[in-house]
Amino acid sequence: MKRLLLLALLSLAPLALASAPARAAACGLPDATPLWIDYAESSVKFREAIFRRPGLVLATSGPAVAQSLRAGGAATIHWEMNLPRLVGTPDAPADPGSIPAAAGALFDRAVRSSACPTPLIALNELWSPTVPAPWTPTNAQYRANVLTLLRELAARGARPFLLVPSNPNTAGESADWWRQAATVADVVREVYVPGPLLAQQGALLGSREIRLRLRRAVSTLAAVGIPPARVGLMLGFQSGGLYGRVGLQPLPAWLEVTKWLTLAARQVGADTGAGTIWSWGWGSFSAADDPDKPVAACVFLWTRDPALCDAPAAAAPYGGFNTSLTDGQIALPAGVECTTAGGVITTRTIERLTAATGDRERAKQALLARLVQRAAVRVPARAILAAERALVGQRFGGQRRAYLAALRRHGLDVALARDLLADQIRRGELARRVAPTSLAAWTEAEATKALATTTCLRDELPAAGDVDVTSALASVRPPPRTAR
Repeated sequence: MKRLLLLALLSLAPLALASAPARAAACGLPDATPLWIDYAESSVKFREAIFRRPGLVLATSGPAVAQSLRAGGAATIHWEMNLPRLVGTPDAPADPGSIPAAAGALFDRAVRSSACPTPLIALNELWSPTVPAPWTPTNAQYRANVLTLLRELAARGARPFLLVPSNPNTAGESADWWRQAATVADVVREVYVPGPLLAQQGALLGSREIRLRLRRAVSTLAAVGIPPARVGLMLGFQSGGLYGRVGLQPLPAWLEVTKWLTLAARQVGADTGAGTIWSWGWGSFSAADDPDKPVAACVFLWTRDPALCDAPAAAAPYGGFNTSLTDGQIALPAGVECTTAGGVITTRTIERLTAATGDRERAKQALLARLVQRAAVRVPARAILAAERALVGQRFGGQRRAYLAALRRHGLDVALARDLLADQIRRGELARRVAPTSLAAWTEAEATKALATTTCLRDELPAAGDVDVTSALASVRPPPRTAR
């Protein structure tokens, strides 16, 4: 009964909640980057109630179905579920002479289905993407067939999207194949994560886990020269198998993970410039499939844009869900590079320390070490000033002008030099306190703990470890007795 009421409610939602239309591109598609595309084949039983609305781009096939979805305000692209039917498999590739005709027939179907003379076509999916080159003769022919299909479709005016499960092997000769494919098609990486794993990690670590996997999906291809704009990211909301919900209970926990997945994709898309973001897993392929998919889909849409679906109302009969859009997310104040439970690391401080050390990552690592060491030992201002006077007296003959000149040579100013003097005093005190454990081991352990509460821009976290950036800067190293 709850499910019937939910579908009835959501079937009316487009009238009240439709968002303002985005600028239109070719064939009614939004002119937006990244472009969000949602799977809406016939297996998605609730697509008319939830996905048939303005503001969405739906991947489906068949002219009648696509026309119905467009009548509700959605845009459509063509979904080809069975790529092997066109190109064969790595063990049994199709006759290469058949590929141009297969491409022509697919193009015509896509034009009819999407009512677009230059259709977007999703190809599900490349087989054996992790196999390293050199390939077997049959696999090499299979890859050649796929490449021919992509080229034929592009030549006719289509924009093909090749869906790729698993991290593709891009080493050696394989890299050239991926580069050739990306000249005529988008490469869509399927990035699926088990929901229970994410729920167990919590908002901060679970969200970071998703973002890091999505970032690797882009960077793996970017490393061989594929522009991020040619890379798509596909999220998995399936219920069976190894990924998606995988039995996660209660339902509010799965809705929370659904929200994290959506926010992570939006963040990584903005950070990397990925061209498209896709959703998969809404289909029901057995009678025992998840009846909660409609409410999860509503949460997914609401997280993207609250105007797309009233998720709080839809989830209320099931116990609701945490509607915070900031928990675990990268939402740092201006000028802050990282934040932890022990304090913040500002971009300006990193840049100043980088100017002195010449190594940005080392500077960030040193600043994280400073945070955990500072939490254990407080250095009074008078101790820092005393160390500075002793340094000027013993290393520079009491000549402050010579001291300031030495600082300038190292790219330092007085404030940064005093911070580094405080580091040295603190390190000396800590070394005595933690003995017989070494200061390096203690700092690495504490920094590792701190990283569990750390959020950084672009998820670029510093490494855990002890870094003494003053080791080569004699002008800010206090004389031995000053550190006692």
